Amino acid sequence: MKKILLCFWYIIAFIAVDRGLGIFINEGLNRYFGLNQHSEVLLIGHSHLMLATDKAKLETALNCRISKYCREGVNVADRYQMVKQYLESLYSDSLKIVLYGVDQFMFTGTGLSSNSYKLFYPFMDEKNIDQYIYDNTDRYDYWLHKLFCSTRYSDALLNSSIRGWRHDWSNYKSGFLKVEDLREQITKGQQRHIAFEPELMETFERTLQLLVEKNIKVILVNTPIANLLNQYEPEQYEKIINYFHDKAKSSPFIYYWDMNPEYSERYELFFDPIHLNPQGQKVASDKIIELFECDL
Repeated sequence: MKKILLCFWYIIAFIAVDRGLGIFINEGLNRYFGLNQHSEVLLIGHSHLMLATDKAKLETALNCRISKYCREGVNVADRYQMVKQYLESLYSDSLKIVLYGVDQFMFTGTGLSSNSYKLFYPFMDEKNIDQYIYDNTDRYDYWLHKLFCSTRYSDALLNSSIRGWRHDWSNYKSGFLKVEDLREQITKGQQRHIAFEPELMETFERTLQLLVEKNIKVILVNTPIANLLNQYEPEQYEKIINYFHDKAKSSPFIYYWDMNPEYSERYELFFDPIHLNPQGQKVASDKIIELFECDL
């Protein structure tokens, strides 16, 4: 009997520690992504927009609260869930503007992780995220993470939680683009191609519709990508840029800001072909502040 009681208390203690750890880590993630605050501006994107924007600087200059919900490797479908996640939270009543990161590869399914749904494990206690994970994984994987909070966190998520507790949104991608290496990769055809996958385009359209119907302004912001890469497939590149311009013309709630004409040839701003270094982040953030003041 004593062994049974001891085993019972061990289980209770494990559950308590597991749940407590999950609450603590999630609070850090909510702080890092700004999911626990009433924001006027929401940033949605992957690492392209993440490394191009200085949240603290934007908040100070624009005198408003900003949620920076940017995650490495998320595709258009993931970002649709991210938008829904914030809209369905208790904090979305103040939201006026969504800054949505776009680029020429956003409708290219290849090159992004097919397991990006795993990034949402920490939030699977939320109804819409829970369904998204349920639809994308097998039952064993689903119930393992559903029952044990400590299984939900990768090293990257733990790092984001720590940064959330520290209020640290810095860009640590110091270094510079190796232009000759990029030129060689392009010559050998080793860079990603621009595609227009219908399913991803349809999901993007639904995202815009969801926001516009709520009278939320959507700014499609194309932060700089190295010009050599922009010139890789000129016809396809022009086609997708025209698509973004057409989206902006389709509704008074949609804008398109393209920083490439001004900065894509300034290779000293890049860490790699699609990511800015800290100097580039400063330049891009200053430009976004300027565009807010002039265009909105």
